[in-house]
Amino acid sequence: MMLEHFLGRARDRKIVRPPGLAFGLDDHPPLPIAAGLALQHLAIQSTYFVLPALVASMVSRDPADATRFLCLSIFAAAFWQAFQIITRGPVGSGYPMPGTHTAATIGAYGLVSAAGGGFGAAGAMVMILGLIMIVLTFVLRRTRAILPNEVAGVVVMLIGVALMGLGVQRMGLLVTGDIAPDVVSLAVIFVSVAVMAGVAFSRTRLSPFAVLIGAIVGIIMAEALGRGQPNGEAILAARPWFAVPQPWMPRFDQVTPGPLLAFALTIVALKATALGSLIVVQRGTDASWTLPDPRPLRRGLLANGLAVMLAGLIGAAAPGPATAAVGLSVATGTLARSIVWIGTAMLCLLAFLPKVVALFVLVPYPVQGAMLFYVSGFILAQGCQLVTARLLDTRRTLIVAFGLGSGLTVALAPHVFQRWVPVLASPLSFGAVVAFLANLVTLPLVRRTETLTLPVDDAAEKTLIEWFGDLGGRWAMKSQTVHVGDLALTEFLHILMNRETPSVTITAIRAEDRVELRLVWAGNALPKPNARPHYEDLLASDESMEAFAVWMATRQAQSFSQRTVAAGTEVTLMLDD
Repeated sequence: MMLEHFLGRARDRKIVRPPGLAFGLDDHPPLPIAAGLALQHLAIQSTYFVLPALVASMVSRDPADATRFLCLSIFAAAFWQAFQIITRGPVGSGYPMPGTHTAATIGAYGLVSAAGGGFGAAGAMVMILGLIMIVLTFVLRRTRAILPNEVAGVVVMLIGVALMGLGVQRMGLLVTGDIAPDVVSLAVIFVSVAVMAGVAFSRTRLSPFAVLIGAIVGIIMAEALGRGQPNGEAILAARPWFAVPQPWMPRFDQVTPGPLLAFALTIVALKATALGSLIVVQRGTDASWTLPDPRPLRRGLLANGLAVMLAGLIGAAAPGPATAAVGLSVATGTLARSIVWIGTAMLCLLAFLPKVVALFVLVPYPVQGAMLFYVSGFILAQGCQLVTARLLDTRRTLIVAFGLGSGLTVALAPHVFQRWVPVLASPLSFGAVVAFLANLVTLPLVRRTETLTLPVDDAAEKTLIEWFGDLGGRWAMKSQTVHVGDLALTEFLHILMNRETPSVTITAIRAEDRVELRLVWAGNALPKPNARPHYEDLLASDESMEAFAVWMATRQAQSFSQRTVAAGTEVTLMLDD
């Protein structure tokens, strides 16, 4: 029963389909369209293939090991998105979440290599990481208090910054980049992005395929102008068409404290990234969204931990959400589960085709840069929306400023951090940890309490609305929270006026993710709210009318309870914020 309350699907909030959504969760686009959209996801996901390749080069110089590690990592990403999309049982958010490889653990893999460990040692530590993430899903019941929108938004923005940085490198616009910038490469980038934008704005059936079409045009142009990958034919020829990726067994005997600590520190970034991406999709699929629905998020975080643990078991890179693909799905309104199921099958097949994997890796650098530039903008915008979902008071502003500023500092001066604090030598890891700690340290400062003793007379309603509205401004509540609180308090007040209660004492208590309202008066308790209210209740007995009013007052609240106290009756109402 407790598991059902915590993870059960029957209590999920009913969603309202947003207007203009091309494909909703349960839609089934025609197979060619769905396959094309899944292929577009795959094209975007392939830009992350550089991350396992980078990790493999840290641990081994053997190209065969790099290919093997990349294929295993693609397989792990397929399982990550399959776990997310499950619609039955306690695992899986049920949201279409493309998966890929996370940049948060790169520094930890570097420490594994420095300590003399191999892929088996790294796999053991990734398994431990996944297990900790699973345990934390059950221990941290109030995830939103520990990882609020502000922290998740900072992490999502830093993912956009990281992808933008990688894109700038791929464009050859950095002095330290792999390619010196030239007119031809810049022309390929410009044409690719222009085609993507033009197709996206065309409002035709091709709009959802904007990135894929722009990438194809860019690849053709780059190859024709001699800007393809050097030695591409030789690299392709060396890869077999089909090979079963051989897992690395976890080597727990090679686990050392330094790398393990580095992996543990990535938990904040991994959970915040997953949480932020889940909220982005949740908002995109529900036109009535005002607050996160916690149960799908918990199931999604549980699936996240299970997939990471499985990746460690086979010796693959830790998977996570493909935030760029998620942002593109929301931007184009293509949020059907069937698209991601097809994408999952494509990833599983791709893991057994090293030559095809090499094709994705060999996409010309200018085209990769154009794709990253295009999608990272959507990610930055989604991060901004998460950060500003609630009013930014001084504390929340500082959390965002410290987290984002810290991440940008690492992005601008990476070599300093790589030398002195390699554990945090990642914009995503360092920014996430700073934002998390800033939230945690200042969390006790959030709790605030105010009390109002109100005579129940003709002026009571106006006084009450002004008092709670003023609290909403000073405490930076969401406008929806103020609206729900106003409705509840006025309904209770009308009941007490009809009872001719002389006065009521109202206490408002502010927490990080909720507002608690307590009402105490000298008199009897309220009736229970009607389970199935009907307008005829308003014409029945006084008790039926009161039960209907209690239902009106509590229907949008997180919880409602009452008890007998020395002063009479105390009602407690909990509002999400």
